[in-house]
Amino acid sequence: METISNGLRIIYNLIYKGDLENALWEINDLEQFIMQNAPALMDKHHLKTYFTKWRNRLIRSHNQNLNLLLEEIEHLAIKFENIIIN
Repeated sequence: METISNGLRIIYNLIYKGDLENALWEINDLEQFIMQNAPALMDKHHLKTYFTKWRNRLIRSHNQNLNLLLEEIEHLAIKFENIIIN
């Protein structure tokens, strides 16, 4: 994974295409990656809350919830555009 933004865009595209199961896996993978490599970002930006909320919305997958989810992901992807974690 090059940037957090790339990971978020992968999740966005999976949700947009309706591949919710793989989106859930990608959310878990991104969360674990950030927790291992940049735990300060998790706390500073309350990412744990975002990840939990996204998983809950995907499990309940109503169209309105998915649209809100996509908006949040896009907002965060823009916010983290240039953050690279090695």
